[in-house]
Amino acid sequence: MEWKGIKGSILEDVPMKRYTSMRVGGQAKYLVYPQDEADMTAILRLLREEGMDHRILGNGTNIIVSDEGLKETLIRITKMRYLKFAKTKTGAAVKVSGGMPLKKLIRECADRGLAGLEKLYWIPGTVGGGIKMNAGSFGQSISDTLEEVTVADRSGRSVRWERKDLDFGYRKSPIGPDDCVLSARFVLTERDKKEISADMDYVCNERKRRHPMEYPSAGSVFRGVNGEPAWKFIEAAGLKGLTIGGACVSEKHANFIINLGSARAKDIKNLMERIKTEVYEKLGVTLVEEVELWGFHG
Repeated sequence: MEWKGIKGSILEDVPMKRYTSMRVGGQAKYLVYPQDEADMTAILRLLREEGMDHRILGNGTNIIVSDEGLKETLIRITKMRYLKFAKTKTGAAVKVSGGMPLKKLIRECADRGLAGLEKLYWIPGTVGGGIKMNAGSFGQSISDTLEEVTVADRSGRSVRWERKDLDFGYRKSPIGPDDCVLSARFVLTERDKKEISADMDYVCNERKRRHPMEYPSAGSVFRGVNGEPAWKFIEAAGLKGLTIGGACVSEKHANFIINLGSARAKDIKNLMERIKTEVYEKLGVTLVEEVELWGFHG
């Protein structure tokens, strides 16, 4: 493959366990880091011309990659970072790149006394990934303060959407899996810095108390059902501590599958299937994955 005209760095045969929070997964043939938005669209156009499929990769915090690896080219947006603030009457508008870590954005806003995202603190992904899945916690969703988003589609065409034209739902957005969030604009309000900091501390402490942060994981595995969190059903089915290979249903939070150190992707996938089967057989509840499964067949 010739990467003619591409300015960013290109890695070959990369082990995905290094690039995912679950620390599992085989190799990807190509991992490309666009230098900027123009480079990003150039990469997409080149891949389309070559007939090559791609996936967009951020911090890899919500995906499980197959042990067989990936045939698609991965485009990792984490080196595309910028942050611009513009004052408004009630606070500020914030334009941020899709590759910016969500935690860093929230800290920068908090330092300026700007509120509206602080309850999302400690969600480990990028801004772009957060928007694509409409990330949320403690009653706040990323789409609540979103004003507009600029997306590159799979053909390399850049499109800007206003929030009013986008239909967000629980952990879902209209942005396609092959689309890349180039940038987003949020409208935030002024608030006392100490109050914002207190909310962030609360979120941080609650996550440490509730979540098994001492082990590799991909966060919540299943979506809630009819307003009820998935962990309630998994716990009611008596599945806490269930282990397959090196993958285990956390004793601390039943909707987390943790890597005890030797897990393979197939262990995690098999454990997910076992959970779904037992919850349905015992409780009549169908669980749907919140994490994304990459490279699995059948």
